[in-house]
Amino acid sequence: MKKYLIAAGICLVALTTFAQSKQSGNELAGSIRNHGNKNQYLNEMNTRAMRDFVSRFSGVTNELWHKNNDCYVAVFFRDSIQYRVIYTNRGDLNYIMKYYEEKKLARDIRAQVKSVYYDYKIYIVQEIQSPDNPTVYIINLQGDTDWKKVKLCCGEMEVLEEYRKGK
Repeated sequence: MKKYLIAAGICLVALTTFAQSKQSGNELAGSIRNHGNKNQYLNEMNTRAMRDFVSRFSGVTNELWHKNNDCYVAVFFRDSIQYRVIYTNRGDLNYIMKYYEEKKLARDIRAQVKSVYYDYKIYIVQEIQSPDNPTVYIINLQGDTDWKKVKLCCGEMEVLEEYRKGK
């Protein structure tokens, strides 16, 4: 449960960053690069995390690493999908977050969401993969008069947030 709360909090921050970068006309990657510490070197990162990253994501060369008090984060793009790979201070994989548009969403997941919210457009999808937990999808839906944030896990859907559009 604690991991889901942390993931939901990070999701909210990430989606806010994504929305702000879309409004300003910049790509999300540009805003991430601006937040990085220019004096931070790769040898300051956890060796165990770096080894795991290289084995999981071989061929990725454009990643940006960030370190804070309780985790290491690698951010990169592959096939129009933004990845955020989060490691613990010990270098263990905590979870992987992917951000993408509707066309990259798996058909069965899309069909399940669209069967309930058929009048809504899927705006952005956040997929959270954790080694010990099932995959969680946070799907942002845009309707004519409102926005919804829906969580989909193990075939069960739940509305996390709802907003009315201004007139």
